[in-house]
Amino acid sequence: MLNKRIAAAAMALGLTCAAFGTIPAAADETSDDRQINVSASGKVMEVPDMARIAFSIVTDGEEAADAQTENTETVRKVRDALMALGVEEGSIQTSDYYINPRYDYDSDPAKLVGYQVGTTLTVSDQKIEDAGKILTSAVGAGANEVEGITYTCSTYDEKYQEALARAVAAAKTKAETLADAAGEKLGRVITITEGWQDTSARYQESDASGKMLMESAAMEDTASAPDVNVDPGSLEIQANVTVTYEIDD
Repeated sequence: MLNKRIAAAAMALGLTCAAFGTIPAAADETSDDRQINVSASGKVMEVPDMARIAFSIVTDGEEAADAQTENTETVRKVRDALMALGVEEGSIQTSDYYINPRYDYDSDPAKLVGYQVGTTLTVSDQKIEDAGKILTSAVGAGANEVEGITYTCSTYDEKYQEALARAVAAAKTKAETLADAAGEKLGRVITITEGWQDTSARYQESDASGKMLMESAAMEDTASAPDVNVDPGSLEIQANVTVTYEIDD
């Protein structure tokens, strides 16, 4: 209160506090020394139930138009095969497309020998149990490269809330331990701050390789090829919080 009166008087005289030097705060006006600040995390493990699959159709031709025509036709076959499985058209996205010249670098100078066209299709929001069928069917229709499989769970947001609750509980346990060790009593919560959320953790990349699919596609009768085995493993969902507690007198 004394400091406030001095500051008010200084302002009335057109002066600043700097003219008087630093005015120390009274000990009983500071509450930071009666607080405990802790950080904690909470984790929930969940088995993914949804998959996002990306694969490509790559074609070659002496002329760009020839490679493009073949690519377009194969992409149509792959789309038809996916939709025959029940994949909705809105879940199929063309996520990449390119046309590249091909050169014979053994010649001097390098000689243009043709063109390569690639189209990448990404199929989203698919059930894990359908992923193997989708991959096998796409390969049978002409897909010849796999870009990757990404897993997530439809209950991610719900499980994140559970992880948050666990983080808060862990923070309280940590604060109680600190208070007990210092011979103090833990008081009310002053602030809770949610930590940075790694949204990329919502998706988990698979180690599935394209080699398996290429071998399946190389079989004489791709219709008889077994569905690709898809094992999503577990997804770790983590939340972080920082909590400040008051120490009771």
